[in-house]
Amino acid sequence: MKILLTGSTGYVGKLINAGLGHRWDITGASAHAIPDARNFQCNLADAEQVRQLSKQISPDVIIHAAGDKNLARCEANPAGAYLANVQTTINLAQSFPDTRTIYISSDYVFSGDRGSYREDDALGPVTVYGRTKACAELAGLTLNPQFCVLRLSALYDEKATFLRFLRESLTRGEAVNCFEDAFYSPTYFGDFLIVLQHLVENPVLGRRIYHACGQRISRYFFAKLFARAANLESSLIQQGSRITENAPFIFADISLENTLTCESLDVSVGRHQEYLSFLGLTR
Repeated sequence: MKILLTGSTGYVGKLINAGLGHRWDITGASAHAIPDARNFQCNLADAEQVRQLSKQISPDVIIHAAGDKNLARCEANPAGAYLANVQTTINLAQSFPDTRTIYISSDYVFSGDRGSYREDDALGPVTVYGRTKACAELAGLTLNPQFCVLRLSALYDEKATFLRFLRESLTRGEAVNCFEDAFYSPTYFGDFLIVLQHLVENPVLGRRIYHACGQRISRYFFAKLFARAANLESSLIQQGSRITENAPFIFADISLENTLTCESLDVSVGRHQEYLSFLGLTR
């Protein structure tokens, strides 16, 4: 199966290549790629470059993982965020109008005030990043009847920034404040790859929006679980508050719910304690 993977040089793209590259014939497309037989250098925000790309490759499936995920940068430069997250999606949908496309989206398309958001819940983004992801979802779903959305929530593996920060800080004996009043549903990379594989290899699944996520959990308790799994001093994890510490991009409850996805794909995902125990032993 021929796959065009956008954002192939980024964190998500590298996880996909490493985890599923043995199953598929993956060609990458990225503005930062070094052109070779397996990668195209392409500015996906440039419609003409994407049109030229469509003349050079005919993939069975596009996995669109490219975009700007830096919340602060998106807030500071909304126009740049639009180009990176929305225009790229429009260009792909217009140049590959009949190609199955899986768009990697985010929990930030929701407002983050009540949590347990279902796949079919109304969107309500409150950040520039979230708005651009929501716009990209709508554009793709409108322009390409074979477009589907896969939302993630704080994707993690052993190299994830937050887990590396925790391990390094706790190893040095430093206390770490983690928010006990901020809930989310972080996505273990193995779960993400399971769901993605199902979507790529099963063309007709009856839905167009899916969630790959873990169980709802506070950032504080997630950190505690990891510390215990890694045999680090969990007492150094201290309760903090997103309100008193003025964390602008951390919400009360932005957790996702994935019952519809699990029923549709016949999968079971989201066991943080088991996954963190594994990652705690991976250094």
